[in-house]
Amino acid sequence: MFYSFLKVLVRITLKIFFRKIFITGTEHINSNKAQLIASNHPNGFLEPLIMACFFPKPLHFLVRGDVFDNPFLKPMLKSTNQIPIFRFRDGFSRLRENSQTIDESLQVLIEKSNLLIFAEGNTESIKKLRPLQKGISRIAFQTLEKQPDLDLEILPVGINFTHPDQFDKTVMLRVGSPIKVSDYIGYYHEDKIHGNQYLLDSLFQEIKKNVIHIENQHRKFVFEQLAAVERFMQQKPYLPVFLKTDFNLQGEKKLANRIDALTDTEFESLSESMRTLENKIHAVNLKKDEIFKKPLGFIDVLFLIFGFIPAMVGAIIHVIPITIGFWFTKTNVKQKEFKASILMVSVLALFLINYIILLVLSLIFNWPFYIIPTFIVCGLFLRLYYVVWNDVTFTPKAKILLYRNEAIKILSSLNEKEWL
Repeated sequence: MFYSFLKVLVRITLKIFFRKIFITGTEHINSNKAQLIASNHPNGFLEPLIMACFFPKPLHFLVRGDVFDNPFLKPMLKSTNQIPIFRFRDGFSRLRENSQTIDESLQVLIEKSNLLIFAEGNTESIKKLRPLQKGISRIAFQTLEKQPDLDLEILPVGINFTHPDQFDKTVMLRVGSPIKVSDYIGYYHEDKIHGNQYLLDSLFQEIKKNVIHIENQHRKFVFEQLAAVERFMQQKPYLPVFLKTDFNLQGEKKLANRIDALTDTEFESLSESMRTLENKIHAVNLKKDEIFKKPLGFIDVLFLIFGFIPAMVGAIIHVIPITIGFWFTKTNVKQKEFKASILMVSVLALFLINYIILLVLSLIFNWPFYIIPTFIVCGLFLRLYYVVWNDVTFTPKAKILLYRNEAIKILSSLNEKEWL
């Protein structure tokens, strides 16, 4: 019950927080099968929230065991299918409790539920799939040892954030074709070490198909510059926010592969082209992101003028929770991987408190019934107003096109190389 309520609430919040949410491959999630979901882990708490809200089947999660020590959080964690797992830093006495965690995890799979495991082990905000930890293969094989006739599958999931620490950005998630654990159990019985590694190697390759992977992370900066051009060329209307397509993911994966395939000389030449363009943009007092904004048009002017009042009402009603949420995140969260998730969750909590206060005030002062819904609508309109305001520029179109076309030309020259 609580899980279902949170799923609806957080799903709405995610659609407000992100500019776009692209999810594909959910047809591989089968309600009648035991499935381990193996995912990369680039962004704190957002990945499990996204999967729990947009996957068609309830999930169980392995999470840090120390958070269960909080007596107020423990009931909520249990009611949302979270299972504690302890680390070496928690002490050897706590590590002994992991045997219960393993038993609980195996039981989840035997009951044909889904168990989510972040196969890299910890979180790091890079555009690269890191080596997988052995825990997922061990749980898979132990489950089949306990229930040999179970049709256990592992779903390789890749989740990709355009800017993982920022608001109003894009997330792209793809679920790959399932891996049948029974295909590997023979290798495991012959040699447990090599059997585990064989499954992990296969799983790594399948997850990698769904991840924007740049082998040489020193080239990531140039990738991000060209990805901005790629995103501009693939941009879609703001609504709807949630889309079932991987077109954008495919484009950015191809771009990453092409940059990886460049020789050092070719990459330096590409970098020099981007630096030259950047210097030109700075020389005329433009910002890099401005060349990919839409010049202010007549419809935009009408929207910004006539939408100003409802947007201001939305801003006045929501300014306190928004300001506190951004301030709290900026001052207390230093690790990049947790900024966006803490920001979203803290603002959501503050919004709920804000609306409880407004509801109490409406009862005390006998406000008309439509006041609270009007505040909610104005808040949603403020979000749309922010998108339109942020997407237009007052810079003349001719000035923008000159540098935009040069950026597109650099990307096109890279795309002309037919690397696999």
